[in-house]
Formats: sequence, C-alpha cells, structure tokens
Amino acid sequence: MSLNVLPLEVLEAVLDQLAESVLITDSAGRILYVNEAFEQLTGYRREEVLGKNPKLLKSGYHTKEFYRQFWQQILAGIPYRGYFVNRRKDGSLYTEEKIVTPVRNSSGEVAYLVATSRDVTEEMAFRAKLEHLATYDPLTQLLNRRAFIEKVEGELISVNEGRALAYIDLDRFKMVNDLLGHQVGDSILAELGRRLQAALPQAIVGRMGGDEFAAWYPAAAESEAKAKGKLLLDAINMEIHVQGQPVHLEGSMGVALFPDHGATLSELLRRADLAMYRAKLFRLPEPEVFTPDLEGLTPKALSYEAALHRALAAGDAQLVFQSLLDLKEETLTHAEALFRIPSPEGLINPLVHLDLSRRSVNEALDRFVINQARSLQGKYPQLTLWLNITPWSLSDPAFLALLYQEVERGLQTDRVILEISEQLVQPQLSRIAPALWRLRNLGIRLALDDFGAGQISLTYLKSLPINFLKISREFFWAHRGSNGTPAPVLRHIVEMAHELGLSVVLEGVETKEDLNLARALNVDLVQGYFVHTPDTSPRVGLNQGGQPV
Repeated sequence: MSLNVLPLEVLEAVLDQLAESVLITDSAGRILYVNEAFEQLTGYRREEVLGKNPKLLKSGYHTKEFYRQFWQQILAGIPYRGYFVNRRKDGSLYTEEKIVTPVRNSSGEVAYLVATSRDVTEEMAFRAKLEHLATYDPLTQLLNRRAFIEKVEGELISVNEGRALAYIDLDRFKMVNDLLGHQVGDSILAELGRRLQAALPQAIVGRMGGDEFAAWYPAAAESEAKAKGKLLLDAINMEIHVQGQPVHLEGSMGVALFPDHGATLSELLRRADLAMYRAKLFRLPEPEVFTPDLEGLTPKALSYEAALHRALAAGDAQLVFQSLLDLKEETLTHAEALFRIPSPEGLINPLVHLDLSRRSVNEALDRFVINQARSLQGKYPQLTLWLNITPWSLSDPAFLALLYQEVERGLQTDRVILEISEQLVQPQLSRIAPALWRLRNLGIRLALDDFGAGQISLTYLKSLPINFLKISREFFWAHRGSNGTPAPVLRHIVEMAHELGLSVVLEGVETKEDLNLARALNVDLVQGYFVHTPDTSPRVGLNQGGQPV
C-alpha cells in the first residue's frame, strides 16, 4: 500500500466520525454519500437518500431566487457558504450552516458537490432571542428607544417625502401605578403596545421609556399628520379592562413634521416633545403640532426646574409669608404664602425663571402648596391664607380631587383664598370657569392676582366667581402719580371693582406715602414691604398707629 494514498475504507471511517454532516452529490444532484452525522441531523437513514436529490430536505423557507443564485454560484465552481432552513424526516425544521464545495474532474468540469454542515438551530434561536431583546421592549413588544432611533435614522437617509414624528405621553399614569399597583400598570402598557401598533400599522412605533411612546409615519401635510396621530390617541383613550376592572387612560401628543421642523431625528424628537408638553398642559384632546414659539425653553429654565424638583423630593421646599394689612379693620389677619427653595445665596423664588405652563412645574408646585394648607391653618388659627395656584391645575381632575380631599380632612375653606394670575389665566379663562364655580360652591374664595398686567376687563369679571382683585405692583407704581394724588385710572378701577362686589388689594406698598395713597383710594387690603417683608412666619395682630406690626 502506497504511503501517499489512504484506503477508501479509512476515508469513509473518517467521514463517518466527523461531527459535521457530510453530503456528496454528483453534478446532477444525485446523493452519492452521507455520513452518520447527516443521519442524526436529518433523521433519514443512508439507504433512504442515496440516489435521491437533496431537495427532499427543502422546507419551503427559501425562495426560488435563493436557489437560482445558489446553483449559479456552485456551477461556476465557486464554493458557497451560508445558512439553510431545512426539514427533517419527522417534519421539524432545523437551521444549518453549510459549506458547499464544487469538485472538478480532470476536464475542469464540476463533477461533484461536497456539502458539510453543522446544526445551528439552537444557536440561531438564541441569537434571535438576544436580537429581539436588544431591539424590542419586553413589556409592550414595541421597538425600544435605541432600535426606534436606529430604524428612523435609517429611513431618514433616503426618505424624500413628508413624514411625521409623534411623541406621546400618558397622562397621570403614575397614579394608575400608585392606586392599582405596578403589575396592573404593566398589563396596561402591554395592551397599549398592541393597540398602538394596530391603530396605525404603517407606523414605526417605539416605547421611549416609562409611559412615553413615539411613532414615525408617512404624512404629506399637517392635516394628515394630525389625523393619523388622532388614531393613536384614540387607541390610548379607549377603556382597558385589567383584572376585571375598567381603566380609562388619556394621553398627550406632540407632532413634528419632516422636513418642516427638522432634518434630523434629534431635532424632530425635541420639537415633538415640546409640542407634547403644550398638549399636556392645556389638556388638548387632539395632537398638537410644533410651532416656533415653543423654542423659548432655555437651559437656565430647565436648571431651575430641576432645582425645584430636587427641593421638593428632599423636603427642602418651603413657604414664606407676606402679611396683608386690612385697612378697614386695621388688622394683619391675611398672609400670602410664597414658594421658596434653598440655594447657596439663601432662600430663592425659582418661579420667576420657570415656564409655569409646563405641567412638570405646575403640578408639583400646586400639590405642594395645597398639601401645606391644612397644617398651616392649625399652626396659625387666626390667619386667612392666600395660596397661589396655576390655572392649569384648575382643569386637572386629580388636583381638584386632592383639594376636595383636603376639605374633607378639615381644611377650612373660609380661611383659604386661591390666587390666580391674570396673565396666566387669561388664555384659559373660559376653559377653567366651571372649575372656578365649583371652588366657589365649596366655600373657597378666589382672587385675581397681578391685575393690570394682562388685558382682562373689569366688566368680564362680573361673569366669574372672583372675590378679590389684586392690583399689580407694577401697575400701581406706573399710575400712583405724585403729591399724594393717584392717577384717575387707579381710582376708576377701585370704584368699578367695588361696584362689582369685589374687594381690592393693592400690591407694592413700600413707603408711608404708598400706604396713605392706598387709604385715599379706599382699597380694602394692602401688601408690600412697608407692611411686611416676606418671612418664614406671618405677622398677625392689630396695626399700631398706622405703622406695620
């Protein structure tokens, strides 16, 4: 026996003991040889396949075009490496990584094909599972934030027609978790994922985190973007039954248009998010499309907002007091509660730097103020508290429920006056009017603050349940005149307010002359540094000789 030639039986023994499946065919595709690993992989015995075509393993998974390219490459004498999904004798599918090598004869023609393969079914399933976990949110089965961004950015490279990016935030979902538990909350989110994808099948929908979602879909115009976005909102607003109990969700949506509002996804996301904030703050039932005026949110405002939330979370936020002097009774029995947070410079008012229309600001702020009221009444039993409330909370059922709850727990409504700023309330007055009447019926008095800074007419106030009119400091200073004679406009406002049954408060009283002017105007109460500088405690008592207590 030549040392350079192995006997055929040795070669066959080697092939049979290989861990990889081996299949050899002639150029016509007739099976000439299979090893034991092939038998174990496919379930076919050797005698069942010899002389037959490998197509008996076909699963139907691959297309005709796949096989056409495969044979074109093989018959050209080029080895093929790739993955096949085939069918075993028992009908089950398996995935194999296969190398098919063309073997030429002495004439240079492809005479044989040698295919070696290994079973990668479990490996591919594990890989697919990892890819799924890396791509999809496990709770909602929507794309996760990273995958959503990657997919949309991939589309942006070649898209040449209008698109819309919708950003959605669930309203008061934290309350659902707090009241019903996180397990119920998770069930709701899972159902929500199914509904969002079904509502707009052509959209790319992703969960951006927590209770926030995004959708990317074709939209040739703003009207189409809003109409399709409304389908998503309607899917959210439908009642969901979880563990036998109905849950009604609401969402707020902001929409940015491509290319009108940005050429990159980061621009579109930021602007859709801004529009969503506006939709949430104004409780809009429709998608809100971005407009340039939303660009006013500054890093400085955001830093103060972060400081506000840190102070609230740490229990460092507090109320300071500025007492009001009742000129009819000559008493200090009223005090406005002013919000403050600590800083390296001492207690500061962060609100002058913040956009109070942002729900992330006003919701936390107003809840803090109301939560303090009852304990303050217990601490200062002779005091009537003036509490600043943003108008957005007055249209929030959850906030009103909190207020009713505090009344049930002992909050004395006759010793609470809620202040709302004229400038802030003006655009929303008709919307929040029903809430104002409900508060009035509850026994809570209302004050319109900073009058003169906006454009609300006194005659319009006749239709609202307002008890007090607070003339703003700036308006007073601009019209206080000289030589102790106030400008006619001030006297006219006070007289008209009294005719309407309103008590008048004059802000900005900072000198003895200002106080004398207030008396001449016949206002009911005054407020300012001459009366009382804001302090951690209110001043309560009788006025002494026209001087502050």
